[in-house]
Amino acid sequence: MIKRLIALAVLLGAASPALALDRPRDFAPPPPSMIPNFREQTRDVVIELGTYAKKRNPAFQVLMRGGDELLVKGELEMEWDDLHDPTGANFIKRPPLRSVFRPLVKVLDGVVMDGLYCGPYAFDKPLDEVIKARRALDAELEAERRRGVHRPPVAVEMGPFSNDPAEELRKYNDLKQKQARAEIQRRATYALDAIRSEGRNVLAVEMCDDKGGMEAAYKSAIRDKVTPYAKIGGGPLEETPRAHPAFENAKEILTVAHARNWLPVLRSDKFGTKGKFVEAVGETNYDIVLVDVAHRSSELLVKADIQRLKYKKLGPRRLVFAVMPLGRAYDWRWYWMKGWEVGNPAFLYALDEGPGAFVTDLGSGEWRGMLGKYLAGIMDLGFDGVMFDDVGTYLWFEELMPLGG
Repeated sequence: MIKRLIALAVLLGAASPALALDRPRDFAPPPPSMIPNFREQTRDVVIELGTYAKKRNPAFQVLMRGGDELLVKGELEMEWDDLHDPTGANFIKRPPLRSVFRPLVKVLDGVVMDGLYCGPYAFDKPLDEVIKARRALDAELEAERRRGVHRPPVAVEMGPFSNDPAEELRKYNDLKQKQARAEIQRRATYALDAIRSEGRNVLAVEMCDDKGGMEAAYKSAIRDKVTPYAKIGGGPLEETPRAHPAFENAKEILTVAHARNWLPVLRSDKFGTKGKFVEAVGETNYDIVLVDVAHRSSELLVKADIQRLKYKKLGPRRLVFAVMPLGRAYDWRWYWMKGWEVGNPAFLYALDEGPGAFVTDLGSGEWRGMLGKYLAGIMDLGFDGVMFDDVGTYLWFEELMPLGG
């Protein structure tokens, strides 16, 4: 029963509206013993790319957006270990539950997290308090386990129940949302604790309902020593930048650790020509700007464009990062070839929800080779760093191929 409750909590937190919903055509799931460790697979790609970048240029900086579960070993990877080592022959060699994957942390200068302060999974307490409370609860749960009492890491409520079907459905949906929020926050808390304990940085993307929520998000982020970007409303990150951002400063910024604000502009379609886009972003005082390597996804930026972006309107140096999706490919990006579709090439695993988006197979050598060339091109253009995006698609593969069959 306990295992079922834990599985329920994990399942409720696993689904994400950003992930593909449908199985690939004619999909036949492999037996559980043949299911890869998708988290380890994704982790390996980030480590491989990050290690290459750091060896080539030690000053080059690496961010990762999403992928909370990659930083700390969770219950699912423990289950995967048990499935592939049922006798426990390699038990001593396994990293224990909640251990930090330091080879991954080593190649990261920071992580980008969505919705820490705005949205359905936002925290309503200072992050230091959240982390302290989680540590205390985990210690309590561990002490109970040693006494033979087993509680799930997130409390699972049962009921209350009603004779009214409509009321029962409403209560069920409320409970489901509450469970999902608690589980997602738990994962985020472990990631925050790990990354901060290792001296790395946290950047936030906040999509708030109104101006009051946006201002509150900025205040909370600065309190928590998080570098914030907040906007009103959802949708893609394609906003016309503010010339004078929140927490504007005239200091030179050469590392992520010294940034007080940042600007992600992942789509530049609204800006007209490439020159207008570069000028609009260049005429701001953000400490970090994050852009795509190609204007309107087709016209590649050149070294002169990147150089223009490296200086604030005030004059001091700042950082310029390129976005690099890992777990998805897009038919509107510069690398797309005519005739590509699901299964051709093989790394295009499935259609995603978004228009022109495809879930990719990070186990594919061909896709990894393309990613390596992508990163080399980013470095050749003179970017100061990269943000690996679309990292969390392993959750979709886990839902597609559950270990329980």
